[in-house]
Amino acid sequence: MTYDNHRSFAQRKGVLAVALCLIGAVAVHNRVVSPHIGYLHAMQRLEPVLDRMAEELEAVDETREEKLSTARGLQAELARVREGLFTPEEAAAFTHDLPTLIENTGCTMSEVDLTSTGDSEQTDDPHATVAVRALNVDCTVMGQYEQIVALLQSLHQRRQKVWVDSCEIDLLDPRGGRLKCRLGLTIFIMLQLGGLHG
Repeated sequence: MTYDNHRSFAQRKGVLAVALCLIGAVAVHNRVVSPHIGYLHAMQRLEPVLDRMAEELEAVDETREEKLSTARGLQAELARVREGLFTPEEAAAFTHDLPTLIENTGCTMSEVDLTSTGDSEQTDDPHATVAVRALNVDCTVMGQYEQIVALLQSLHQRRQKVWVDSCEIDLLDPRGGRLKCRLGLTIFIMLQLGGLHG
């Protein structure tokens, strides 16, 4: 009987050792292997989502580049437009110096009329759009054909644009070739520097 008891004890000991190993293996599987398997399954489900997100990011990046390129073009165009506009101080200087400019070309001025249209108030809001006022100058000058052409060229060569809206020429003196020219000029005055910033 002792041999059977000893054998039974050895079997129980072996069963206990196998049970402990099995419990240890299950614990290792649950603590180490199972989370990694779950992580791998989650990554497999997440991979298509990440691929779609990468495609959408590429599309957004392309759209952003197109919009940046358009914005750069608009800023360059706005800078060119701003170069042609007068500041209020430059407009005052232009109207003040206009008789001298006319006399420097050899013409004489007989009449001048100034009218203003458009926005008249300047705002301190930096996000306001560019406010522009038009100043119309109607003047009558007299001179030779070459002198009137020189006057138009001097107006055209200014950094700020002077628009010649109308030019009516009548002959005053057929013998001397003296002409009377009624000019309709427009300048644009930038009152607000807001809007797109270059």
